[in-house]
Amino acid sequence: MPEYMSEYKVWFGKIYEKDSEFEVRKCDDLVQSFEESKSEKLGKLPFSLKEVGIRVFKSEEDYYFSLRRTAIQVAEKEVEKELKGSERYLISLLKALDEIDLGINLFSEKIRDLEEIKIDENTENFRRIVRDLKKLRRDIEDEINSQIAKLMPNMSEIVGGIIAARLIEKAGSLKKLSSLPASTIQILGAEKSLFKAMSRMKKGKKAKTPKHGIIFQHPFIRTLPKSLRGKMARFLASKLAIAARIDYYSGELKEELFESVKRKYEELRETSKTSKTSKAKSRK
Repeated sequence: MPEYMSEYKVWFGKIYEKDSEFEVRKCDDLVQSFEESKSEKLGKLPFSLKEVGIRVFKSEEDYYFSLRRTAIQVAEKEVEKELKGSERYLISLLKALDEIDLGINLFSEKIRDLEEIKIDENTENFRRIVRDLKKLRRDIEDEINSQIAKLMPNMSEIVGGIIAARLIEKAGSLKKLSSLPASTIQILGAEKSLFKAMSRMKKGKKAKTPKHGIIFQHPFIRTLPKSLRGKMARFLASKLAIAARIDYYSGELKEELFESVKRKYEELRETSKTSKTSKAKSRK
């Protein structure tokens, strides 16, 4: 390799200077060269980057097309890296929340056992532990809600931080969740029940497939009569599928998504009330 006076790392590769002549070596991995060039303090270049780039890419149109595409790929890579860090943090918080719930249940049960015998110092110690665990639980839940609101504003708005975080945990990542159809999102968390039902059906036995998984925890589903929960779950899942895509690709809050879910719930709740009234009148 000849001796060069200067070497410049640019977004499409390297440019070498010798005796006022410039040699260009295009990198096969434009994303890598783009990232490496960002850390370089180039200052004023002794050549026109655009003109050299046009020589490499054959036309101004191809030069800017490649620059734009590479910049988008670099941005997506950085966003994905940031998301993975946030998602790992959220999943760790969720696991801590579940472990705290187990601890609260365990100590609460121990308190009941002791109270059946007598009130003593141990009972008070256990009560203090439960109080501390409940406070810690609230703090962790607040942190999850805060992080989810930043990471997934639309899903957080529709189902709240905890349910949104559990959907992320079950899907594996926001990226994977954003690629799932509504029908899959609807039953996330109910895979065991689904496989069990399918196994029974393969044997020619009757079985009911689950209508909802994690999203059943949402009051818009839980508070409806069983006959209407499936309909609400399908509608909610369809909006969550849209919300996940928007959260992953743009992160822009679309308030109309939650409003449409709320209207659907109110419509079904009204249907339930009307049905109950009609049945009551028919009995008379």
